[in-house]
Amino acid sequence: MAIDTLSRPARTRPFSFFEWMVARRYLAATRSGKGVSLISMIAFGGIMLAVAALISVMSIMQGFRLTLLDQLLGVNGHAHIQGDAPLSDYDAVAMALARVEGVRDATPLIELPVFASANGETGMVVRGVRRDDLLKNEFVTGAEHVVDGSFEGFGLGARGGNEIALGSRIASQLGVRAGDPVRLLTGQGAETAFGRTPRSKIYTVGAIFHVGNAEYDAIYGFMPLEQAQLFFGFGDAVQKVEVFVDKPEQIKAYRAALAGAAAGTHVIDWQQRFQSYFNALQIERFAMRLVLFLIIIVATLNIVTGLIMLVKDKTGDIAVLRTMGATQGSILRIFVLSGAMIGVLGTLAGIVLGSLFVLNIDAIENGLSALFRTDLFPAEVYYLDGVPAKLELAEVLVIAGFSLFMSFITTLYPARRAARLDPVEALRYE
Repeated sequence: MAIDTLSRPARTRPFSFFEWMVARRYLAATRSGKGVSLISMIAFGGIMLAVAALISVMSIMQGFRLTLLDQLLGVNGHAHIQGDAPLSDYDAVAMALARVEGVRDATPLIELPVFASANGETGMVVRGVRRDDLLKNEFVTGAEHVVDGSFEGFGLGARGGNEIALGSRIASQLGVRAGDPVRLLTGQGAETAFGRTPRSKIYTVGAIFHVGNAEYDAIYGFMPLEQAQLFFGFGDAVQKVEVFVDKPEQIKAYRAALAGAAAGTHVIDWQQRFQSYFNALQIERFAMRLVLFLIIIVATLNIVTGLIMLVKDKTGDIAVLRTMGATQGSILRIFVLSGAMIGVLGTLAGIVLGSLFVLNIDAIENGLSALFRTDLFPAEVYYLDGVPAKLELAEVLVIAGFSLFMSFITTLYPARRAARLDPVEALRYE
């Protein structure tokens, strides 16, 4: 019995140093296996680029969504409370809404379109708000957003004064700067037997702001609430009350309380107003993730090709290892490790490449725009001034996990084929 024990080949532990060493050597170029090494390099490059592309695209889409959402909810209220007729008791309504738990602010508002003319002409939307309420809006009145003039004189003087604020693109279309006059024309004039008569008035541009969203900068202007009541003929009433809450993403949970605080009014939240827009973004994001996951699958399939060629190239080596005592499990693990190394290294390289791209996307976009002498990210098309990107750890972990899972799955068939190789048949023609 002692003799049999000594003559029996010693078995290595699973995933021992021996198996790791052989797996690593099999991936290196040999005189007879240069093609195998080339395929391994192609598989590595494919996985790296696929992972980097998925991280980059999903980060850009998430950044685009979050930036738009921040600007949307920063300039506009999270919910609008309005009745079938103008609200004459808007102060009481605003105070009642402000007492609702989770409501940060309630602002009386008049929002109507006008025609503006100066050195040029354009249509725009005027938002009539109180001075104090507007100064709370950092997206409009923040120091980094005011490009000309100031809001110091906004809302001061008789009936709110004569100063208005314009978006930067409106000011550009009108050809005006701070201090210049602008004529506004509205159809909300006096009621006559023949309908409402147009009304026009000249205002002074007190400030020009830049939100960073091309749509808002080209549409919105602000006017003191008292002046808007006079200009649009609302008397002592307002069109609606704009509500800001602490958790805008959970606006549905506020609807019942808001409706109860302002009886006889309608509640229209931001998800209702922009539902189709954000649904389109969500569907596009899902479809893009699916397409790029398919690219990762295609990239990992190169591992199958490489390992099948590796098994054919190493048939003699496998037979020798088997005759020296290597088990089928050991051969299986060697080829699984060979394929897994490609997947792990490719995934890690892809994470690094994709993360570097996302973190330096502004410099890359500026460099490419300068190189090709064109704006690769026009604000008129994408609404934003720059390429937004948000690198999220959870998204990176999902992408890395999927890539590693596919890399492991694709190694099983060729590794099992190598493990089942008959050493006698393999050595017969050697």
